[in-house]
Amino acid sequence: MQENSNKKILIFGGSGFIGSDLVDQISRNSKYKTDIVCTNREKSKKKLKNKNIGFRIFDIFDETILKDQIKEYDIIINLIGKLFEKSKNDFDKFHHQFPELLSKNISEHQLFIHISALGVEHSSKSSLYAKSKLEGEQKIIRNLENNYVIIKPSIVFGEEDNFFNLFAEMSRFSPILPLIGGGEAKFAPIYVKDINKSILEIINRPKQYKGSIFEAYGKKEVSFKELMQFILKSTKKKRLLLNIPFSIAKFQAKIINFLRIYVLTSDQVELLKYNNVASKKFANIDTIIKNLANYEDIVPQYLNKNSNDY
Repeated sequence: MQENSNKKILIFGGSGFIGSDLVDQISRNSKYKTDIVCTNREKSKKKLKNKNIGFRIFDIFDETILKDQIKEYDIIINLIGKLFEKSKNDFDKFHHQFPELLSKNISEHQLFIHISALGVEHSSKSSLYAKSKLEGEQKIIRNLENNYVIIKPSIVFGEEDNFFNLFAEMSRFSPILPLIGGGEAKFAPIYVKDINKSILEIINRPKQYKGSIFEAYGKKEVSFKELMQFILKSTKKKRLLLNIPFSIAKFQAKIINFLRIYVLTSDQVELLKYNNVASKKFANIDTIIKNLANYEDIVPQYLNKNSNDY
């Protein structure tokens, strides 16, 4: 693969939170031909409207079809991720089995960029989400000699994120915000646009970065409790921050999940037992791009904008 050549890019998970922003950034560069794989063409087209992007629909777990569909691309990007399981074994299916299948069929002339998660080496002991993410990483490394890049983000913030927006919305109608396990778990929020800028740099210089694993974390480590306080301050609301033991939180999660409400799952409670910050085993993405954004400068802007849209 030649550096800075016109590249053909295929993205799995291109209509999700990280994916839609990446597609937006890539689509501004006319030298790239980009397609996304989607299961619902109309839903994806609506989300990615006004972008010069191609759509492909096929069974991603059919190895014969998968191998044929990916062979013409220079860069394969996997952004598929599940925050909760609607069906049993969804985590293993999409975080472990699919990356394994995909990486088995990538040639030495292609580069595979995969988004995993920070801290899964520790939280995999009790979290199915983390266990499946870690197993996916391991299979990619085993299947590919060095034509891969794995990025492991901490909590990701951005205008359509599932963390700051969730708790800001919760504070609109609930008199309390929960501090699971006392809210002691620490995070290092990373901006979605910074993750995707780093992906673009990797696409531009594949030879420089192939065979690398990067962590993706912001400049500041902050506890779950401090993030709840920040959200309330940003939205100018006063709410009670209530300490909830892990055991009670898991019981509550099971009840609401039974009703098919996935605001909180028992597996997410398990994740909150572990810090989601730099391990320092791998370089941060600030070695790829400089001047990472601070969540304190950006989050209040979209929380207030989104609240005005309700």
